[in-house]
Amino acid sequence: MKTIEKGIYILVIMCLISTTAFSNPFIRLDSISLAKSKKMIQNGTASAQTLDAYQKLIKNADKLLKSKNPTVLDKTILPPTGNKHDYLSISRYWWPDPETEDGLPWIRYDGKTNPDTQTDAVDRQRLGFMGKSVWNLSLAYYFTNNEVYAEKAISMIETWFLNPDTLMNPNLDYGQSVPGNPNKRATGILDGRSIVMFVPDAINLLSVSKHWDDTHQTKTTKWFTDYLTWLTKSEVGIKGSLQKNNHGSWYKFQVASLALYLGDTSLVRHMVELAQQSLDEMLDNKGGQIHELARSRSFFYSCFNLQALTNIAELGDMVDMDMWQYESSDNKKSLSLAIQYLTSVVDGKEWNHNTLKPIDLSRLVPIISQLANKYNSEAYKNLLSKTLKIIEEDEQNPKMQEFWLLYTSN
Repeated sequence: MKTIEKGIYILVIMCLISTTAFSNPFIRLDSISLAKSKKMIQNGTASAQTLDAYQKLIKNADKLLKSKNPTVLDKTILPPTGNKHDYLSISRYWWPDPETEDGLPWIRYDGKTNPDTQTDAVDRQRLGFMGKSVWNLSLAYYFTNNEVYAEKAISMIETWFLNPDTLMNPNLDYGQSVPGNPNKRATGILDGRSIVMFVPDAINLLSVSKHWDDTHQTKTTKWFTDYLTWLTKSEVGIKGSLQKNNHGSWYKFQVASLALYLGDTSLVRHMVELAQQSLDEMLDNKGGQIHELARSRSFFYSCFNLQALTNIAELGDMVDMDMWQYESSDNKKSLSLAIQYLTSVVDGKEWNHNTLKPIDLSRLVPIISQLANKYNSEAYKNLLSKTLKIIEEDEQNPKMQEFWLLYTSN
């Protein structure tokens, strides 16, 4: 009995520590799981996979200490405004038209990445590097309490968001542009995932550092507020809100995440409600994702969209909305139906849809893990264990590295 009472006491203290240290709500991270993982790493009780992920985290963070801070000013192609502070990327599946003399306008080959769209001439790779680097460094700081990681992460945030000489303007007007097409494209909003998925939670971890002050907090809050306003009020943002596929889901995730971070719970609830309503148009009666199954990389995009939806469901939990149990009134379409459709491949069901690349079950791990944590269900835990066994815990996969670093149910 004393052992049980001691365990409960430790858990209560851990919960108090984890929930009082940070001023803003987390979007993706869970403060209790973080504290538990940190404790297990410190006392050597973490799994071999978690310890390995931790070592890789620190090794990568050490490399990042020597890296140049990325900035939108480093691109060599100018956006239509001529202002390098405006973000610019080129849509990855578009290629020069061989039937025209100058190759314009470019044409689309779904699933076939044009390497010329992924160079440092534009901002997409740079934005992704910034987001993941700030995330990595902030986690390294959290787990080690070493201020050198916080200082570097904060300097990256200053360069990308705060310094007037190097900052990115808070819009994606020229994201995923297409040469020869002068129109602004709502699909470019997807690039903002690299900000919302990583930076707000990283700031939360960094907020206890001696290198983070009220000015940092005020200025980043202003940047996020301006970006959220652009998402919800601009012509491009409004078009983005109307998209029916994964782009629409990730739009809702971005808006809901920033709204939660900034304290606008009514907007969070509105995005969760819209995500619930989208299931009726998005799913067929078996749970297949209509728009994603039509893609050349159907399994990847089905997982990609479902990840956005389950992330929104987790945000819904924070504002007392249960999207997990939601069913459309007419056809009983639901998140669980979509999950069952995808996870059936773990049990050996054949994937009878187009896919340019082999099926990567690691794409399912975050989704199944969310379910296992949500319901504490043996069925979902067993499904997760089975999936991990099939994957054979690919240590080179960065998705798995993050999972093992934060996974403490072993």
